[in-house]
Amino acid sequence: MKPYFKVITTLFLISVVKVSFAQTPSFGNYKTKIFIGRAAKLKIKGNALAERYKTAISNSYNDDPYIRKFHGKGGLNFAGHYCFAYWGCGSDCQQSAIVDLQTGKVYDGPTAARQFEYRRWSRLLIVNRPGDKSDCAVCQPEYWILNEQTKHFVKIK
Repeated sequence: MKPYFKVITTLFLISVVKVSFAQTPSFGNYKTKIFIGRAAKLKIKGNALAERYKTAISNSYNDDPYIRKFHGKGGLNFAGHYCFAYWGCGSDCQQSAIVDLQTGKVYDGPTAARQFEYRRWSRLLIVNRPGDKSDCAVCQPEYWILNEQTKHFVKIK
C-alpha cells in the first residue's frame, strides 16, 4: 500500500504545481511589437500628473543616468512603445505613469507598495513583485495589463 500512496501523493503535488503556474500571468502571454522610430517630444503641459511629476517623468523618458542607476533603463522600456516611469510617494508607496513614445502623451499608472516589474516587449505589469520577504501587509503581488485603446491599466489578478 505504501508505494501506491507515494505515487498518488507525487501525482497530486505535480498537478498542484502545474495549476499554480498556469494561474500566474506571465510576460510571454502579453507580447507586443516593439516600436522602431524616433520618440515624440514629451507633452507635459495640460496634464496635471505630468506637470506635478515633470522631473521624474522626463528623466525616465530621456533615460537619465541617475534614474537608470536606481530604476533601470528608461526610454522605451514597456509594452512596445511606452516609457514606464515611477517615483516614491512615501514609505511603502510608489506612483507611476507611462509615456507613449509615439505621441509623447503621459497616462496614469498604478501605485505600488514596493516595486514594479515590466518588460519592453510585454503589456503585463507586475506590482509588488512576488517573493518580497517583508512583513508588509499591503505588498501582495498584483498583475495589471495595459489596455491599448483606453490607455488604462486593468487589474487581472
